Amino acid sequence: MDYAAMYRQAMADGATDYARSIITSAVQAAQAEVISPEQLSELVDEVNANPPE
Repeated sequence: MDYAAMYRQAMADGATDYARSIITSAVQAAQAEVISPEQLSELVDEVNANPPE
């Protein structure tokens, strides 16, 4: 699952609540070691570039 792309699309659509839920899901997936650190890092970069309000 490409969390960064999902986040980017949610923000483009103005769906900030959904964007926040994507962040939560990605953190949970990282804690469960389901996604790689690189995937989480990509999401962090995306969030830092375009934070939800």
